[in-house]
Amino acid sequence: MISMGPEVAEPMKQTPMYEAYQRVAPRVEDWPVLVTQLTELLKLDYDWTSEARGLSMPTLIVAGDADGLPPRHAVEFFELLGGGQHDAGWDRSGMTRHRLAILPGVTHYDINFSPKLAAAVAWFLDER
Repeated sequence: MISMGPEVAEPMKQTPMYEAYQRVAPRVEDWPVLVTQLTELLKLDYDWTSEARGLSMPTLIVAGDADGLPPRHAVEFFELLGGGQHDAGWDRSGMTRHRLAILPGVTHYDINFSPKLAAAVAWFLDER
């Protein structure tokens, strides 16, 4: 992300992100402004470790297996919530309230359009 800047706005017009932006943006011509702001934001260092540990509500962490974010980061986040630490047991008594879904063949470019995401979220909500 460190090398990205306003120059990626034009090539990104070929992405689903731009297609969605066109449908809702009040000023489509401001696409380069949004891309510039996003690329600057993505260059900031952040660490949500302490915040993640403090989440009290049931949380579903979803990632694509073909994303720029390695699945191990989603697993690490899940572990911060207590997930994946041990076998849940035959009666599920050792299971955390949190869930992890790694969606096959999905990237951050297309995850929002994937029926796999909808299925994972629906299952998580139905489980409640």
